Amino acid sequence: MARRATRAPTAKRKKAAPKKSTRKKTAPKKKSGGIGRLMLGGAFVAGTLSAIIAVGSMLELDRASDEFGRASDQSAPNYALAEPEPTPKLRKDYKLSENANVSERGRTGYLVGENSETTRSTGQGGQGLTDFVPAPAARKPDQGGDILPGDSGNDVPVATVGPTNQPWQKYAALTQDTGDKPVIAIVIDDAGLDQPRTAKTVDLPGPITISYLPYARDLQAQVNAARKAGHEVMLHMPMEPSSASVDPGPHALLASYDRQTILNEMAWMLDRFDGYVGVNNHMGSKFTADPERMRVVMEVMKSRGLMFLDSRTSADSVGYSTASSFGVPAITRDIFIDDADDAAKIADMLARTENVARKQGFAIAIGHPRDLTIGALHKWIPEIQAKGFVLVPITDVLRRSMQSVTG
Repeated sequence: MARRATRAPTAKRKKAAPKKSTRKKTAPKKKSGGIGRLMLGGAFVAGTLSAIIAVGSMLELDRASDEFGRASDQSAPNYALAEPEPTPKLRKDYKLSENANVSERGRTGYLVGENSETTRSTGQGGQGLTDFVPAPAARKPDQGGDILPGDSGNDVPVATVGPTNQPWQKYAALTQDTGDKPVIAIVIDDAGLDQPRTAKTVDLPGPITISYLPYARDLQAQVNAARKAGHEVMLHMPMEPSSASVDPGPHALLASYDRQTILNEMAWMLDRFDGYVGVNNHMGSKFTADPERMRVVMEVMKSRGLMFLDSRTSADSVGYSTASSFGVPAITRDIFIDDADDAAKIADMLARTENVARKQGFAIAIGHPRDLTIGALHKWIPEIQAKGFVLVPITDVLRRSMQSVTG
């Protein structure tokens, strides 16, 4: 019987080892924890802030000026240099000596009619402000004494001060014909307390406008020197700032004052010296935002024939609008030069002043009698004149703005 052939058992084949991948395995992603979310949120906030800053750069000039205004409003000069009188002094108590010169007899801010009677200006309360403050006698043409530059267009004494020759016009500094060149008015305020630096300010090439604090010493002598140098003069009237911790100085106008107290304090300040064209506010972010009290101020300004420069230490100031409603010649500043007492920042603000003047035809920049500011202006003024800009007093810019409004 034949045997069935049997197959030899085959060896089991080994499974091939899996090929090793050349790709590196990526580590599993970790879920972001609290720190990761915080960093992501921070990056988002930073990006949002960058976008806001980029958009806001288009308004940088105006915003920077307002910020500098607020900073200026919170800084006070050294009052130890001043010797203010302890109590207000009304104009009716003021007596002129028989030897008073022309500038003393023709005191700033009183509108004198042909019969030497005060021109009355009835205020909101229905009572003329000149009922409180009588006018001095009219100045006669034959009186002796020096005539300071700007007393009139021809430096000739005038007998009366009428509507067409108000103090803001009468005491204006002489201005050259500027044609169609852009003009710049530099106003240096806080003047008078630091007499050496104020004197250095007077030495600047002009004309510039110098605004004196009413509680400084030797005011009339300082003002006379400034006007003889061809500069224009203003009164830097202290007003209450928004911060209660900052002292605006003696006789400052406070928002808590009633009408009569405001009148008394203004009379004391406005009679401290002579030869100024108007007033700009020292500090005042709180007071200039008070419409009721600013109306009292503008009644006095209207009565005395003065102009008003709104230093705009606050975006909430109603100074300019209130002045306009009373028919008081008024204008606002464009740039603060030196609230940062830093040479590079001062140079930047002066460059901004040039840009504003190029765009609108004029610019008003406010600075202070500080070493860096005075040094920068000594260098900058000849440079801008070489560029075609013209330096003018504040009244020249005021006239230009009035012409643009009236056509």
